[in-house]
Amino acid sequence: MFAMETAMFLSSVYDSNTFSFGMGSSLVSRCAAIEAEICYLPNFSGHDIAVQADGRCVVITGFVEKEIDFYRALNIAHDIAGADNVIFRVALRQRVTTQISSVNQGTFAFA
Repeated sequence: MFAMETAMFLSSVYDSNTFSFGMGSSLVSRCAAIEAEICYLPNFSGHDIAVQADGRCVVITGFVEKEIDFYRALNIAHDIAGADNVIFRVALRQRVTTQISSVNQGTFAFA
């Protein structure tokens, strides 16, 4: 469907390959990692993206304007927290374009 970027920002910050988001890490640190990854996505159209810990799950809310950004954020959350531990409440907000039709244009006279 879409070609996804798989390189993550945080994994490129550290010079060793022992850095990982292992499932043993705390939920709060996974939330912080997801926020950081989403923040550094190039050309990301997300607005009001919030990442919170709720019970044993990571809850992500907000809006994106492009479908590709919806999937980019979802993939990051799944990669870091695990697909079973993510509640993804990000909505795709599409821009509404208005077109003016010239078919019903007429001349109006006021008396």
